[in-house]
Amino acid sequence: MYKNLRSWLLAGLVLAAASCKNDDTVAPPPGKYDNGFYIVSEGNFGVAAGDINYYDYDKDSIYKYVYSAENPGKKLGTSSTTMQFGTVYNGKLYLVGKYDGPFVAVDAATLKETGRVDSLPGHDGRAFLGVDDSRGLLSTAVGIYPVTLSGLTLGTKISSVDGEVKDMIKSGNYIFVISAKDGIVALNANDYSLAKKLGTAVSGFVQSKDGNVWAASATQLKKINAATLAVDSITTGFPVYFNEWTYTNSSIVASTTDNAIFIISGTNKVYRYTGDAASLGTPFITLPAGQYFYGKGIGYDKTKNYLVLNSNTNVYGADANNTIYIHNATTGALQHSKTYEGFYFPGMAVFR
Repeated sequence: MYKNLRSWLLAGLVLAAASCKNDDTVAPPPGKYDNGFYIVSEGNFGVAAGDINYYDYDKDSIYKYVYSAENPGKKLGTSSTTMQFGTVYNGKLYLVGKYDGPFVAVDAATLKETGRVDSLPGHDGRAFLGVDDSRGLLSTAVGIYPVTLSGLTLGTKISSVDGEVKDMIKSGNYIFVISAKDGIVALNANDYSLAKKLGTAVSGFVQSKDGNVWAASATQLKKINAATLAVDSITTGFPVYFNEWTYTNSSIVASTTDNAIFIISGTNKVYRYTGDAASLGTPFITLPAGQYFYGKGIGYDKTKNYLVLNSNTNVYGADANNTIYIHNATTGALQHSKTYEGFYFPGMAVFR
């Protein structure tokens, strides 16, 4: 979770970590990535670069190191970088690294690499947002940069936001970003000029079924009208989780089945907000004792209406025991759990 702390924690685990990289590295057969989800893993600091694992619903199997299997001789950085973020946009999976990690595009169906930027501004990437068929944005520790999707090249830094920018979302005429300096910032999507600053936030973004965009401060949910930019604040009654030490994708997701958003509190609780204040009074899901969220910790699979929770038996992720918990996003019922071994530090789940 923290770069220096991880290095210290794992110094004595190098040999054990290496031994956990077993022979389960062969990619699954054709049609292989059609019924499951990717897990973007940070990598084992000082031992191995980040990679992608894949969970297959039908086979209840984890296929490990599938990026490496599909791209022989290529790596998602080095053992001292961290692969942190992934999202699918227009048929491609875009991957963003931090600590001098790369920005990489792969075909979302085959994982074959199609583009790469090895050196990022500030040597520290954050997230990618697709804007239209030809444009995207890359957020970094030193600002936002336009991306030309054809050829995957970066342009000149956008002047309307300064300093570290984390997660981003586009809705209608606006792009919403989280700035470490200015909180929630709305940009005009056509030219990236400043539209309005909307107040403090530590987490974001998702768009609920009713069209509202959501972020969160440490103690409030922020409901943003994506057309008028009006903001309503809803007090949570619990501390909203955010990683104050380093960047991980925000631990918030939204349902496409009903008008609900989900947000993590602490190291083991998920809350489901449906517009009713009472829904914030009791956790929707609590991880089993001895399990802790790592990275983003939560994902939403809209094809199955599932919440996918990633946990580890060490609060810093520094254990070989990883578990995926799959819950019905409407009822909270546990559908299945899957444990797999290895020092992966799972950053986030990504769905096609």
